[in-house]
Amino acid sequence: FPLYGIILTSTQTERDIRSADVAFVPTYITTEHYTRIFSASSGVPVAESMVNSLVVAITTAVVTVAIAVPAAYALNRMRVPGRRLILGGFAAIYVLPTLLFIMPLFITVVQLGLRDTYVGLVLPYVAFTLPFMVWIMGSFVRSIPVSVEEMALIDGAGLPQLLFRIVLPLLRPGIFAGLLLGFVLAWVEFLTPLLFTSHLSMLTVTLGLFRSTMDIEIGQLAAATVMTALPVILITAFFQRNITEVITAGVER
Repeated sequence: FPLYGIILTSTQTERDIRSADVAFVPTYITTEHYTRIFSASSGVPVAESMVNSLVVAITTAVVTVAIAVPAAYALNRMRVPGRRLILGGFAAIYVLPTLLFIMPLFITVVQLGLRDTYVGLVLPYVAFTLPFMVWIMGSFVRSIPVSVEEMALIDGAGLPQLLFRIVLPLLRPGIFAGLLLGFVLAWVEFLTPLLFTSHLSMLTVTLGLFRSTMDIEIGQLAAATVMTALPVILITAFFQRNITEVITAGVER
């Protein structure tokens, strides 16, 4: 119902929105608010903030999965000293409050001169998402029968061939779902862009929506909210099973 209410508000005129008569079925539908939020005179930088969020979220998802897959394979298939301690540390890091790590990261990013840059946003996103991604990718690695890898080694496959020709194809469903989950987590993040950006040109959708709540009309705010939630709604609607598989894989063991 809240989602329907926001969509309904975004398609009504400002006069109907402020009317005392509440209508659950609109008598007149308008796209004016959507047109205005994408115009240059809009108080909500929706187009620019969506581009920023797309760049950051896609980059975060790709980088996180690219690091998590080999790390998960090494921790679950190779003799790594302190393997259990490392995996336990990853789990502990993910459940601890983000505020414990945000300030050291903020100081590091500022000292490196990366604030208000895509890199300065992606680095914290990857740092916060990576422990969880390594943990759940480890469950997918453990689901691969060891006998399959042993047969490949007996046939003369080296480690690169084993990883790229055997392991990665078998991990394809987990990698795809991990990319989706990494994208969603980065898209909805609020605290990180709040601290790591100060210029309007680097606003993400969540931060742009927050900063514009007092500056625009209700209809435009509702339209901006719909556009902000749309990618998450679509991903959840079409790929819910994949995301659920990733999340439940993390508690397999």
